[in-house]
Amino acid sequence: MFKSYMAATEKYRSFIIAFNCLIVLIISWGNNWVLTWIMVAGLIICPLIGISDLKQARMEQNSARSTK
Repeated sequence: MFKSYMAATEKYRSFIIAFNCLIVLIISWGNNWVLTWIMVAGLIICPLIGISDLKQARMEQNSARSTK
């Protein structure tokens, strides 16, 4: 069970970070504009990295299946 949890965490970690950026963005909106803009940047950049991670994991999974 722990291995499957770690595999899911590695695959979706960027989306988890983006979700946390969204929560902090909502909480800190207007209090600190520097933090707000950093969270907006994280909200944009992290899903892009997550899509890249998902594509890489899918390619690795397909290559592992083809070698069997």
